[in-house]
Amino acid sequence: MAGKRTRGRRGERVKDKVEAELTKRATVVTAVVIAMTATVALAWVASGALLLIFGGLLLAAIIGALARPLQWAGLKRGWAFSIVILFLFAAIGGGLFYGGVTLVSQFNDLWHQLREQLQALAKTMSEMGVGPDASGGGEAGEEIGLDTLLPNPSGIFSSASKAMFSVLGTLGNVFIVVFIAIFVVIQPELYRRGLVSLVPPSKRARVDETLGDAAEELVLWVCGTGISMVTVFVVTWIGLMIVEMPNAFVLALQAGLLAFIPTLGPFIAGIPIVLVGLSESMSLALWGLGVYVLVQAVESNVSQPVAQRYTSALPPALTLAAQAVFGVLFGTLGIALAVPLVAVLMVFVRELYVNDTLGGPHDEPAST
Repeated sequence: MAGKRTRGRRGERVKDKVEAELTKRATVVTAVVIAMTATVALAWVASGALLLIFGGLLLAAIIGALARPLQWAGLKRGWAFSIVILFLFAAIGGGLFYGGVTLVSQFNDLWHQLREQLQALAKTMSEMGVGPDASGGGEAGEEIGLDTLLPNPSGIFSSASKAMFSVLGTLGNVFIVVFIAIFVVIQPELYRRGLVSLVPPSKRARVDETLGDAAEELVLWVCGTGISMVTVFVVTWIGLMIVEMPNAFVLALQAGLLAFIPTLGPFIAGIPIVLVGLSESMSLALWGLGVYVLVQAVESNVSQPVAQRYTSALPPALTLAAQAVFGVLFGTLGIALAVPLVAVLMVFVRELYVNDTLGGPHDEPAST
């Protein structure tokens, strides 16, 4: 009897230990799930701020890319970064002071040309029975919501209070991005050590190495994209001047800036070129389309291969999918920052998950 009671007590103790262990694990799992849910919810609520922070890191990468030639020339890191920052401020300030009025005037002319051409196309489509009927009062452009598609720049002055808050908000975002970039450039190791300190000591060396790889990937992506942007701007400007396209410089400038957005940017940049040409004549529109096709051919066969020697290219399907998802979630800013953000995230996934956790990428079967 005593032996049975002893075995019974041992069984109860084992059962209590198992239940306590299960309760502990369930508590830990519940806490992890709650923490992950709270993190995701916080990231969703603060998504705009997080994108601004990444924008600051991207600007820091741009400054780093511009400072590299100076460092290769023998300048110390601090002097190289200081010269680049001062040059950027001087270039932006000088451009706004000397060419700001001219550019605003040219952009206004371009906007009016695009608006008139879109209204003419809307009217033609309405007469053909495609789209809203423009005969019921009001212009076709207003019926299909062209004011939403191409907002009127004069609205900045017609609604003073809204414009003031909008401008102040934009300037505030710009200052946040610029100062984040400057602070990161001045003391990169301070923020890097802070991030590494958040992980267990056994993983800190690996995480620190991966952070370095991600920063290098971002700088290389900036260099490759910069090559494409300059190529698109120069070739577009020369081509449009040859065919005597109105507002050639502004059209080339918007094409070069939109080259920052892979896949979608070049397609969007071609639409104003064709529409401005169409406002003059059908032949000029065709010449503009020819210039656009030439620019894309030069970019695809010259600038992109050169850029891809120094940086890894994202698969086209992944690029487009990332832009679609980030565009739906975060709007225009999400589309603009989707590709560099995914490029950085892929470094962490590849190094910390695929290589360290899974043991490496999947090997293709040997061909027979």
